[in-house]
Amino acid sequence: MVNEATQLAALAAMSNRYGADSAYVLAGGGNTSYKNDKNLWVKGSGTSLATIKAEDFVVLERSKLDAMWSATYPEEEAAREAAVLADMMAARVEGESRRPSVETLLHNLFPQKYILHVHPAIVNGLTCSVEAAAAMERLFPAAVWVDACKPGYILAVECKEKMDAYKAATGKDCDLLFLQNHGIFFAGDTVEQVQALASHVMDTLQGVVTKEPDMEPMAYDAAVVDQWKAEIGKLFADNAVVEFTVCPQVLAYDPATKSLSPDHIVYAKAKQLAVKTLTQLPESYATFVAENGYKPKIVFVEGLGMFACGTSQQEAHTALIVMLDAIKVVAYTEAFGGVSAMPDFLIDFIINWEVESYRSKVSLGK
Repeated sequence: MVNEATQLAALAAMSNRYGADSAYVLAGGGNTSYKNDKNLWVKGSGTSLATIKAEDFVVLERSKLDAMWSATYPEEEAAREAAVLADMMAARVEGESRRPSVETLLHNLFPQKYILHVHPAIVNGLTCSVEAAAAMERLFPAAVWVDACKPGYILAVECKEKMDAYKAATGKDCDLLFLQNHGIFFAGDTVEQVQALASHVMDTLQGVVTKEPDMEPMAYDAAVVDQWKAEIGKLFADNAVVEFTVCPQVLAYDPATKSLSPDHIVYAKAKQLAVKTLTQLPESYATFVAENGYKPKIVFVEGLGMFACGTSQQEAHTALIVMLDAIKVVAYTEAFGGVSAMPDFLIDFIINWEVESYRSKVSLGK
Protein backbone atom coordinates (compact mmCIF):
# COMPACT_ATOMS: atom_id res chain seq x y z
CA MET A 1 0.00 0.00 0.00
CA VAL A 2 1.51 3.33 -1.08
CA ASN A 3 1.74 5.82 1.75
CA GLU A 4 0.30 9.02 0.28
CA ALA A 5 1.85 11.24 2.95
CA THR A 6 5.29 9.81 2.17
CA GLN A 7 4.84 10.41 -1.57
CA LEU A 8 3.75 14.01 -1.04
CA ALA A 9 6.61 14.63 1.35
CA ALA A 10 8.97 13.38 -1.36
CA LEU A 11 7.28 15.70 -3.88
CA ALA A 12 7.70 18.68 -1.56
CA ALA A 13 11.34 17.83 -0.91
CA MET A 14 12.05 17.51 -4.64
CA SER A 15 10.26 20.80 -5.29
CA ASN A 16 12.21 22.59 -2.55
CA ARG A 17 15.51 21.23 -3.80
CA TYR A 18 15.09 22.47 -7.36
CA GLY A 19 13.14 25.56 -6.39
CA ALA A 20 16.04 26.76 -4.24
CA ASP A 21 18.61 26.10 -6.98
CA SER A 22 18.95 29.11 -9.29
CA ALA A 23 20.45 26.87 -11.96
CA TYR A 24 16.96 25.37 -12.34
CA VAL A 25 14.37 27.87 -11.08
CA LEU A 26 13.96 31.66 -10.90
CA ALA A 27 11.04 33.76 -9.62
CA GLY A 28 7.79 31.77 -9.79
CA GLY A 29 8.89 29.64 -12.73
CA GLY A 30 8.55 25.88 -12.96
CA ASN A 31 6.13 23.39 -11.46
CA THR A 32 6.03 19.87 -10.08
CA SER A 33 3.46 17.16 -9.52
CA TYR A 34 2.72 13.70 -8.14
CA LYS A 35 -0.08 11.39 -9.23
CA ASN A 36 -1.71 8.12 -8.33
CA ASP A 37 -4.49 6.36 -10.23
CA LYS A 38 -7.16 8.68 -8.81
CA ASN A 39 -5.68 12.11 -8.10
CA LEU A 40 -3.04 14.58 -9.26
CA TRP A 41 -1.21 16.91 -6.86
CA VAL A 42 0.27 19.87 -8.71
CA LYS A 43 1.90 23.15 -7.74
CA GLY A 44 -0.51 26.04 -7.62
CA SER A 45 -0.16 28.91 -10.07
CA GLY A 46 2.31 31.51 -8.81
CA THR A 47 3.41 29.60 -5.70
CA SER A 48 7.08 29.03 -4.87
CA LEU A 49 8.77 25.68 -5.41
CA ALA A 50 11.48 26.67 -2.96
CA THR A 51 9.08 26.87 0.00
CA ILE A 52 6.09 24.74 -0.97
CA LYS A 53 4.90 22.16 1.60
CA ALA A 54 3.17 18.83 1.06
CA GLU A 55 -0.20 20.29 2.01
CA ASP A 56 0.18 23.22 -0.42
CA PHE A 57 -0.30 21.30 -3.66
CA VAL A 58 -3.58 21.64 -5.54
CA VAL A 59 -5.46 18.32 -5.72
CA LEU A 60 -7.45 17.36 -8.82
CA GLU A 61 -9.39 14.32 -10.00
CA ARG A 62 -7.58 12.65 -12.88
CA SER A 63 -10.78 11.24 -14.40
CA LYS A 64 -12.12 14.78 -14.86
CA LEU A 65 -8.83 15.94 -16.37
CA ASP A 66 -8.88 12.95 -18.75
CA ALA A 67 -12.42 13.83 -19.80
CA MET A 68 -11.23 17.20 -21.05
CA TRP A 69 -9.60 15.51 -24.04
CA SER A 70 -13.00 14.51 -25.39
CA ALA A 71 -14.60 17.90 -24.71
CA THR A 72 -15.32 20.36 -27.52
CA TYR A 73 -13.97 23.84 -26.89
CA PRO A 74 -14.64 27.10 -28.78
CA GLU A 75 -12.31 27.98 -31.62
CA GLU A 76 -12.13 31.63 -30.56
CA GLU A 77 -9.04 31.99 -28.41
CA ALA A 78 -10.32 33.87 -25.36
CA ALA A 79 -13.50 31.80 -25.16
CA ARG A 80 -11.52 28.55 -25.50
CA GLU A 81 -9.03 29.39 -22.77
CA ALA A 82 -11.84 30.50 -20.44
CA ALA A 83 -13.72 27.24 -21.02
CA VAL A 84 -10.60 25.14 -20.50
CA LEU A 85 -9.77 27.00 -17.30
CA ALA A 86 -13.33 26.49 -16.05
CA ASP A 87 -13.12 22.73 -16.68
CA MET A 88 -9.72 22.52 -15.03
CA MET A 89 -11.00 24.36 -11.96
CA ALA A 90 -14.01 22.04 -11.90
CA ALA A 91 -11.62 19.05 -11.87
CA ARG A 92 -10.39 20.03 -8.41
CA VAL A 93 -11.45 17.77 -5.55
CA GLU A 94 -14.28 18.97 -3.37
CA GLY A 95 -13.17 21.72 -1.02
CA GLU A 96 -10.09 22.66 -3.06
CA SER A 97 -10.00 26.42 -3.66
CA ARG A 98 -6.55 27.09 -5.06
CA ARG A 99 -5.71 27.59 -8.72
CA PRO A 100 -3.65 24.81 -10.31
CA SER A 101 -0.70 25.36 -12.63
CA VAL A 102 -1.71 26.22 -16.17
CA GLU A 103 0.30 23.17 -17.25
CA THR A 104 -1.82 20.75 -15.19
CA LEU A 105 -3.19 18.95 -18.27
CA LEU A 106 0.36 18.34 -19.45
CA HIS A 107 1.40 16.97 -16.06
CA ASN A 108 -1.52 14.55 -16.19
CA LEU A 109 -0.47 13.32 -19.65
CA PHE A 110 2.66 11.67 -18.30
CA PRO A 111 1.98 8.20 -16.84
CA GLN A 112 4.98 8.56 -14.51
CA LYS A 113 4.22 9.48 -10.90
CA TYR A 114 6.60 12.43 -10.47
CA ILE A 115 7.04 15.38 -12.83
CA LEU A 116 9.52 18.26 -12.70
CA HIS A 117 9.06 21.14 -15.15
CA VAL A 118 11.72 23.87 -15.10
CA HIS A 119 13.38 26.47 -17.34
CA PRO A 120 17.15 26.26 -16.67
CA ALA A 121 19.24 28.82 -18.54
CA ILE A 122 21.54 26.17 -19.97
CA VAL A 123 18.56 24.11 -21.19
CA ASN A 124 17.02 27.18 -22.77
CA GLY A 125 20.37 27.86 -24.37
CA LEU A 126 19.38 24.87 -26.47
CA THR A 127 15.61 25.45 -26.73
CA CYS A 128 16.10 29.11 -27.73
CA SER A 129 18.76 28.41 -30.33
CA VAL A 130 18.92 28.13 -34.10
CA GLU A 131 19.88 24.44 -33.94
CA ALA A 132 17.43 23.60 -31.14
CA ALA A 133 15.53 20.56 -32.44
CA ALA A 134 18.55 19.09 -34.23
CA ALA A 135 20.77 19.59 -31.18
CA MET A 136 18.23 17.87 -28.93
CA GLU A 137 17.97 14.94 -31.32
CA ARG A 138 21.76 14.61 -31.35
CA LEU A 139 22.28 14.91 -27.60
CA PHE A 140 19.07 13.32 -26.30
CA PRO A 141 17.76 10.93 -28.97
CA ALA A 142 15.18 9.42 -26.59
CA ALA A 143 13.59 12.80 -25.84
CA VAL A 144 10.53 14.41 -27.44
CA TRP A 145 10.64 17.86 -29.05
CA VAL A 146 7.70 20.28 -29.30
CA ASP A 147 7.87 23.38 -31.48
CA ALA A 148 6.98 26.79 -30.04
CA CYS A 149 3.25 27.15 -29.56
CA LYS A 150 0.77 28.94 -27.33
CA PRO A 151 0.83 27.74 -23.72
CA GLY A 152 -2.10 26.23 -21.86
CA TYR A 153 -4.52 24.00 -23.77
CA ILE A 154 -2.85 24.38 -27.18
CA LEU A 155 0.51 23.34 -25.74
CA ALA A 156 -1.05 20.34 -24.00
CA VAL A 157 -2.67 19.23 -27.28
CA GLU A 158 0.64 19.53 -29.15
CA CYS A 159 2.46 17.59 -26.44
CA LYS A 160 -0.16 14.85 -26.40
CA GLU A 161 0.19 14.35 -30.15
CA LYS A 162 3.99 14.17 -29.95
CA MET A 163 4.00 11.93 -26.87
CA ASP A 164 1.43 9.56 -28.38
CA ALA A 165 3.46 9.36 -31.59
CA TYR A 166 6.63 8.66 -29.61
CA LYS A 167 4.98 5.79 -27.76
CA ALA A 168 3.52 4.37 -30.98
CA ALA A 169 6.98 4.42 -32.58
CA THR A 170 9.05 3.16 -29.64
CA GLY A 171 6.63 1.30 -27.38
CA LYS A 172 7.86 3.46 -24.49
CA ASP A 173 6.46 6.40 -22.57
CA CYS A 174 8.26 9.71 -22.96
CA ASP A 175 10.17 10.77 -19.84
CA LEU A 176 12.00 13.78 -21.29
CA LEU A 177 10.18 16.58 -23.12
CA PHE A 178 11.82 19.71 -24.55
CA LEU A 179 9.66 22.74 -25.36
CA GLN A 180 11.00 25.30 -27.83
CA ASN A 181 11.53 28.73 -26.20
CA HIS A 182 10.13 27.42 -22.94
CA GLY A 183 11.89 24.71 -20.95
CA ILE A 184 11.88 21.01 -20.12
CA PHE A 185 9.82 18.27 -18.43
CA PHE A 186 11.45 15.40 -16.52
CA ALA A 187 9.31 12.38 -15.57
CA GLY A 188 9.90 9.35 -13.35
CA ASP A 189 8.12 6.93 -11.08
CA THR A 190 10.43 7.93 -8.24
CA VAL A 191 12.04 11.18 -7.19
CA GLU A 192 15.41 9.49 -7.68
CA GLN A 193 14.59 8.76 -11.34
CA VAL A 194 13.66 12.40 -11.93
CA GLN A 195 16.84 13.61 -10.26
CA ALA A 196 19.03 11.23 -12.26
CA LEU A 197 17.43 12.37 -15.51
CA ALA A 198 17.83 16.04 -14.61
CA SER A 199 21.48 15.53 -13.71
CA HIS A 200 22.09 13.68 -16.98
CA VAL A 201 20.63 16.51 -19.04
CA MET A 202 22.48 19.25 -17.19
CA ASP A 203 25.80 17.38 -17.26
CA THR A 204 25.42 16.64 -20.98
CA LEU A 205 24.75 20.27 -21.81
CA GLN A 206 27.65 21.44 -19.64
CA GLY A 207 29.85 19.13 -21.67
CA VAL A 208 28.99 20.75 -24.98
CA VAL A 209 28.72 24.42 -23.99
CA THR A 210 31.69 26.16 -25.51
CA LYS A 211 31.83 29.14 -23.15
CA GLU A 212 30.25 29.95 -19.80
CA PRO A 213 28.56 33.37 -19.51
CA ASP A 214 30.81 35.86 -17.72
CA MET A 215 28.51 37.13 -14.96
CA GLU A 216 31.28 38.30 -12.62
CA PRO A 217 30.26 41.68 -11.10
CA MET A 218 32.32 44.64 -12.26
CA ALA A 219 33.35 47.83 -10.47
CA TYR A 220 31.30 50.96 -11.22
CA ASP A 221 31.00 54.61 -10.23
CA ALA A 222 28.42 54.57 -7.42
CA ALA A 223 27.68 58.30 -7.72
CA VAL A 224 26.88 57.97 -11.42
CA VAL A 225 24.73 54.89 -10.83
CA ASP A 226 22.81 56.60 -8.02
CA GLN A 227 22.06 59.53 -10.30
CA TRP A 228 20.66 57.17 -12.93
CA LYS A 229 18.65 55.31 -10.30
CA ALA A 230 17.04 58.52 -9.12
CA GLU A 231 16.06 59.66 -12.61
CA ILE A 232 14.79 56.24 -13.73
CA GLY A 233 12.84 55.85 -10.49
CA LYS A 234 11.06 59.20 -11.01
CA LEU A 235 9.90 58.04 -14.42
CA PHE A 236 8.79 54.58 -13.30
CA ALA A 237 6.63 55.31 -10.22
CA ASP A 238 6.38 57.44 -7.10
CA ASN A 239 7.42 54.51 -4.92
CA ALA A 240 9.86 52.97 -7.41
CA VAL A 241 12.66 50.64 -6.38
CA VAL A 242 15.57 50.53 -8.82
CA GLU A 243 18.38 47.95 -8.78
CA PHE A 244 21.60 48.03 -10.78
CA THR A 245 24.07 45.44 -11.99
CA VAL A 246 26.98 45.26 -14.40
CA CYS A 247 29.12 42.38 -15.62
CA PRO A 248 30.86 41.58 -18.92
CA GLN A 249 27.87 39.63 -20.25
CA VAL A 250 25.49 42.52 -19.50
CA LEU A 251 27.72 44.95 -21.37
CA ALA A 252 27.96 42.54 -24.33
CA TYR A 253 24.20 41.94 -24.52
CA ASP A 254 22.18 43.41 -27.39
CA PRO A 255 19.07 45.05 -25.83
CA ALA A 256 17.27 44.72 -29.16
CA THR A 257 17.15 40.94 -28.72
CA LYS A 258 13.54 39.74 -28.78
CA SER A 259 11.99 37.82 -25.91
CA LEU A 260 13.22 34.27 -25.49
CA SER A 261 10.63 32.65 -23.21
CA PRO A 262 7.34 33.36 -21.39
CA ASP A 263 9.04 34.03 -18.03
CA HIS A 264 11.19 36.76 -19.54
CA ILE A 265 8.05 38.57 -20.70
CA VAL A 266 6.09 37.99 -17.49
CA TYR A 267 8.74 39.43 -15.17
CA ALA A 268 10.91 41.73 -17.32
CA LYS A 269 8.45 42.76 -20.08
CA ALA A 270 8.70 41.98 -23.78
CA LYS A 271 10.98 44.93 -24.58
CA GLN A 272 13.69 46.81 -22.71
CA LEU A 273 14.80 50.43 -22.98
CA ALA A 274 18.34 51.18 -24.13
CA VAL A 275 19.86 54.65 -23.75
CA LYS A 276 23.29 56.23 -23.97
CA THR A 277 23.16 59.41 -21.89
CA LEU A 278 21.19 60.77 -18.97
CA THR A 279 20.02 63.73 -21.02
CA GLN A 280 18.42 61.35 -23.53
CA LEU A 281 16.55 59.43 -20.83
CA PRO A 282 13.29 61.44 -20.48
CA GLU A 283 12.59 61.63 -24.21
CA SER A 284 13.66 58.02 -24.87
CA TYR A 285 11.53 56.86 -21.94
CA ALA A 286 8.45 58.74 -23.17
CA THR A 287 8.90 57.37 -26.70
CA PHE A 288 9.22 53.81 -25.35
CA VAL A 289 6.00 54.13 -23.34
CA ALA A 290 4.12 55.63 -26.27
CA GLU A 291 5.26 52.84 -28.62
CA ASN A 292 4.76 49.89 -26.25
CA GLY A 293 1.98 50.93 -23.89
CA TYR A 294 3.93 50.14 -20.72
CA LYS A 295 6.87 51.46 -18.74
CA PRO A 296 10.15 49.54 -19.13
CA LYS A 297 11.14 47.35 -16.20
CA ILE A 298 14.67 47.09 -17.58
CA VAL A 299 16.86 49.97 -18.71
CA PHE A 300 20.23 49.34 -20.35
CA VAL A 301 22.74 52.19 -20.32
CA GLU A 302 25.50 51.79 -22.86
CA GLY A 303 28.88 51.31 -21.22
CA LEU A 304 27.40 51.47 -17.70
CA GLY A 305 25.14 48.49 -17.04
CA MET A 306 21.55 47.43 -16.43
CA PHE A 307 18.83 48.88 -14.19
CA ALA A 308 15.72 46.99 -13.06
CA CYS A 309 12.56 48.69 -11.78
CA GLY A 310 9.60 47.73 -9.63
CA THR A 311 7.12 49.12 -7.14
CA SER A 312 8.64 46.86 -4.50
CA GLN A 313 12.06 45.40 -3.77
CA GLN A 314 10.81 41.96 -4.75
CA GLU A 315 9.43 43.14 -8.09
CA ALA A 316 12.60 45.01 -9.00
CA HIS A 317 14.89 42.16 -7.95
CA THR A 318 12.78 39.59 -9.79
CA ALA A 319 12.98 41.65 -12.98
CA LEU A 320 16.75 41.88 -12.50
CA ILE A 321 17.40 38.17 -12.04
CA VAL A 322 15.03 37.15 -14.82
CA MET A 323 16.69 39.56 -17.26
CA LEU A 324 20.09 38.23 -16.22
CA ASP A 325 18.74 34.77 -16.98
CA ALA A 326 17.81 35.90 -20.50
CA ILE A 327 21.32 37.26 -20.93
CA LYS A 328 22.76 33.91 -19.82
CA VAL A 329 20.50 32.06 -22.26
CA VAL A 330 21.74 34.20 -25.13
CA ALA A 331 25.33 33.36 -24.20
CA TYR A 332 24.55 29.63 -24.03
CA THR A 333 22.92 29.66 -27.48
CA GLU A 334 26.35 30.28 -28.98
CA ALA A 335 27.01 26.55 -28.57
CA PHE A 336 23.95 25.79 -30.70
CA GLY A 337 24.18 28.19 -33.64
CA GLY A 338 23.02 31.40 -31.95
CA VAL A 339 19.75 32.91 -30.75
CA SER A 340 16.29 32.07 -32.03
CA ALA A 341 13.77 34.24 -30.19
CA MET A 342 10.10 33.52 -29.65
CA PRO A 343 7.94 34.06 -32.74
CA ASP A 344 5.99 37.32 -32.74
CA PHE A 345 2.59 35.63 -32.46
CA LEU A 346 3.71 33.93 -29.27
CA ILE A 347 5.20 37.09 -27.79
CA ASP A 348 1.90 38.89 -28.41
CA PHE A 349 -0.05 36.03 -26.86
CA ILE A 350 2.03 35.97 -23.67
CA ILE A 351 1.78 39.75 -23.30
CA ASN A 352 -2.00 39.52 -23.22
CA TRP A 353 -2.46 36.14 -21.56
CA GLU A 354 -4.58 36.35 -18.41
CA VAL A 355 -3.12 33.21 -16.84
CA GLU A 356 0.44 34.50 -16.94
CA SER A 357 -0.74 37.83 -15.54
CA TYR A 358 -2.31 35.96 -12.63
CA ARG A 359 0.87 33.92 -12.02
CA SER A 360 3.03 37.02 -11.99
CA LYS A 361 0.76 38.85 -9.54
CA VAL A 362 0.59 35.89 -7.14
CA SER A 363 4.33 35.22 -7.21
CA LEU A 364 5.05 38.89 -6.50
CA GLY A 365 2.53 39.01 -3.66
CA LYS A 366 0.11 41.37 -5.41
